[in-house]
Amino acid sequence: MGRLHPTNMIGYKVLGKGGKLGGGTGRPNAVWWIVFVLCVLFFVATLLPGGLTLVSWHTEQEQVDVSDGLLGVINNPFVFAWVGMLLMCAMWMLEYTRRGSIGASKQQRGKRAPAGSFQSEIRLLSTPLHLAWFIGLSALTVALLGLPWTLDWDFEIFFVWFLWGAITAPVNGAVLGSLVKKTSYARWYRRQAAKNPNGRVGPKAQPFWRSFSYRWRLDLWICGAAMLMIVAGALIWWILAYLPADDFGDADDIQEATVTTIVLLSIGVPAMAFGLWTCTQFWRSGEDIRTGESAT
Repeated sequence: MGRLHPTNMIGYKVLGKGGKLGGGTGRPNAVWWIVFVLCVLFFVATLLPGGLTLVSWHTEQEQVDVSDGLLGVINNPFVFAWVGMLLMCAMWMLEYTRRGSIGASKQQRGKRAPAGSFQSEIRLLSTPLHLAWFIGLSALTVALLGLPWTLDWDFEIFFVWFLWGAITAPVNGAVLGSLVKKTSYARWYRRQAAKNPNGRVGPKAQPFWRSFSYRWRLDLWICGAAMLMIVAGALIWWILAYLPADDFGDADDIQEATVTTIVLLSIGVPAMAFGLWTCTQFWRSGEDIRTGESAT
């Protein structure tokens, strides 16, 4: 394996003597439930000021009085970023080890097919559940970005709504790419298994595709970035179409917004098509789609 990378020492200590973390039993433990509840409470709390404002406006036609103290804590970008990041990272690790495992790599690293120090294997979501995640995140993104426009926009109150929308949009693009990647790989695998019932299923790893699609998952990054551009372009277009010109700005502001919309959509749509196509090429990596490896 060669000399250990300094950044991997923590990982080896976490894995312990057994060299493996998680068993993929599918049963959540007490820590999983605690972190899950904390994630839900954090998400609900960040939406609370905007939610109270929406309910008050649509029921009594007046703005609700939300304390500056509550807004100051919940809408603080540093609190939002750090607390959210730590909770989401913890949830990701716990969910990963619930459905799979992470352990020390058994592959030898080389130039043609470099392997990270750690390998993972995970039980994939079923296609219907994966599709439900995509539809649910789509509806959530539309709600986060669209509901505030049903009343007078208040950036302070809906600041975290905008942040959550900016997070869920690219995540949903990656979810869509992952769905295409998984289903196309499954079809390819079934065809290969039918042709070679007693032989090895899968081609020899192609270095470019192994690095692009397996190790770095750049196909999913492209889908995520493209989705963000598409959503941003569609949002600006919607504002231009339905917001009175006087409320939006002067002629120069409208022209700049129009150009921005055209640029975002003209790049985002082809990028999404390209990203989804690259997702169908995962089989060229020569790897099992249920596995992954670390960067170092």
